Amino acid sequence: MTLCLPGIVRAYDVTEYLEPNAFLAKVYGDHVPDISLLPIRGKLRDQIEAALGHRYNGMRLRYWQQDGTTAWIIDEKSKDQPMTIGIGVKPDAEIAVLELLVYREPRGGEVHQAGFREQYLGVTLTDSLQLSREVDGITGATLSVDAMNRVAAVALLLHQAVTESATPSP
Repeated sequence: MTLCLPGIVRAYDVTEYLEPNAFLAKVYGDHVPDISLLPIRGKLRDQIEAALGHRYNGMRLRYWQQDGTTAWIIDEKSKDQPMTIGIGVKPDAEIAVLELLVYREPRGGEVHQAGFREQYLGVTLTDSLQLSREVDGITGATLSVDAMNRVAAVALLLHQAVTESATPSP
């Protein structure tokens, strides 16, 4: 029997799989670019919220960009707690790297396994803001898989927003 006392918060394990700098080194090697900020407003905010399926409270997102490759570190709620995911997107708008940096739930941590994460490599974003191919789920980790899918879609959307704004008009 579990006893829950008022004012006592249930503790969750925090598993750190990869430091942000190690993730950025996977994306860029030894030459990690400086950090940039992307304001989240207007149409972009609407698209992010559509891809997430919920309101996004942030005003801006940090990202890194070099030679057309962008990297994003995004927190998204799984069941009760946020997980921290790093996504690197190639110039051709395909996912090149997807890493689970921090996991904070008691179940579903199997999403950190390389075999699962490799499904995202080469994935793009469709015009309807969906991933270009389906990702096989993991029994017992449905909410974590759904969160990974949402973050992957948002990273691809953000990549488009950053690279389109950097492309000069004819």
